[in-house]
Amino acid sequence: MQIKVYYSADAGKFASLSVQPTDTVKAVKQKIIALHAPPDWANEALLSEKGSQNYFENRKQLAQCGVQDGATLKFAYARNLTTLEKVELSCQGVGTGTYQLPAMAISTLPAEFSGA
Repeated sequence: MQIKVYYSADAGKFASLSVQPTDTVKAVKQKIIALHAPPDWANEALLSEKGSQNYFENRKQLAQCGVQDGATLKFAYARNLTTLEKVELSCQGVGTGTYQLPAMAISTLPAEFSGA
């Protein structure tokens, strides 16, 4: 079957791939990575239906994800942040969307003044 995978912020950049319903999501990602190398900061690759933020799991087969002939998918590089990176961003006022900085981590008061 044929699928179209958009892999860039440039709306015109996509790859037409010949795949099988039994191919894994990881195999499709590897094909795109071979065409479009990851930036230095990336440590994660995401694949979803175009327009969706429900990302497919690497182990699943395309058929299990509902991908059919003629499907249009979106591939993106991302960075899976470490806990330390999340804390540093939170201290800088940048929200990470999935991590809240514990109140005690930003307190600079000695315990006798903070009521702890």
